[in-house]
Amino acid sequence: LGVADRLAACRDAPPDLRGASLGLGWSLRGTAAADPVRAVRGAFVPASAGDWLTGLFALAREEVLHTPGMLELLDDLVGAMTDDDFLVALPALRQAFGFFPPRERHLIATRLVERRTGGASGWDLMRLDAAPELVAAGRALDERVEAALRREGLITP
Repeated sequence: LGVADRLAACRDAPPDLRGASLGLGWSLRGTAAADPVRAVRGAFVPASAGDWLTGLFALAREEVLHTPGMLELLDDLVGAMTDDDFLVALPALRQAFGFFPPRERHLIATRLVERRTGGASGWDLMRLDAAPELVAAGRALDERVEAALRREGLITP
């Protein structure tokens, strides 16, 4: 646990390893060596927040879900991002929250919807109210745009 504590605090360690190290200590001790709220605030840099959360969620998913104020803190931190920062962080954030199975994602969504609206269901965030044909057309357009970008050398495979 001492090594995990040192890695969690080491700014030179990769963000996912730092998050996993905090998660390891948190899950084994029942509490983190450092205050988890403080650790999340300190690690939440848009370019690496998703990677750090991926490590944390991999080892302390239950602790995150059941620590009072933790989901609300994450909501506040994501909500405070600029549009550009959000777009930078989004792929890694999606990957991080992918560690939660559907039932837990529903729980997260419900809690956040209740927090923001005082009512509504978490399913409202998880359902797509679009015709399947429209979704398929959007995906096809994405594929054509990506192919054009590759062809012009603007992105690499």
